[in-house]
Amino acid sequence: MSLAPHATELLFAAGLGGQVVAVDPDSDHPPEARGLPKVGALPEPAVERLVAMRPDLVVAWAPAVRPGFVGRMARLGVPVFVSDPRTLDSIAGSLARFARLAPDGGAAGRAAAGRFAAELSALRARWAGSVALPVFVQVWGNPLITISDRDMIGDAIAACGGVNVAGSLPGAAPRIDVERVLAARPALVVATDSPGAIARWRQLGLVEPAGPARFAYLDPVVLQRPGPRALAAVAALCEAIDAARSPPSAGQGRPAR
Repeated sequence: MSLAPHATELLFAAGLGGQVVAVDPDSDHPPEARGLPKVGALPEPAVERLVAMRPDLVVAWAPAVRPGFVGRMARLGVPVFVSDPRTLDSIAGSLARFARLAPDGGAAGRAAAGRFAAELSALRARWAGSVALPVFVQVWGNPLITISDRDMIGDAIAACGGVNVAGSLPGAAPRIDVERVLAARPALVVATDSPGAIARWRQLGLVEPAGPARFAYLDPVVLQRPGPRALAAVAALCEAIDAARSPPSAGQGRPAR
């Protein structure tokens, strides 16, 4: 049983799709998961319903696990695996780990883990040696929330040859002052909440055409979900970072993407 979208994707990719008996309501990929029974994970799963479904294993997402949940489930005879991939490498590691549970001996999962690791290595090699570029990521506008290097997106920025201007802030998704962003002088502003986020940074003179920085909007579903599809989103991030290495022409703006 999966209580997190990223875990659902990992389990299916690892060859365990046929053993998944239920998923959380936000698990929308792969398509086969959409037809499975739904079990709410927030604010806390209904323990009685979980036990009634008699799963051999419950996979939960660490930030959503309340204190005492794992112990309570253990006392009821239901083991819980707490998944919390915070780096790109840990996605491959999770695939390999889940593969050991697959009925086919894990061949599909090991292959998926190997492909992910190889593609990640190639992506890093492509951008290795690139000019380091300061990047700011906005995941929410009000209050202004960003991503530190404790989140997978921070690792993705580094893989692309970028530098996360909020990388050292405490917590995975800390609040940040507008003034601090402006003082950091990012060359690229990435928004994952709305393409309309560009308006604020234009008005503040940071983003073109009023300012020197580029802007990119990236779909948060895949970029923020530490699953097997993450590399496609990271590749799009790398392209946006690379485009920002060339300063915009004077008076020539670029629309939000």
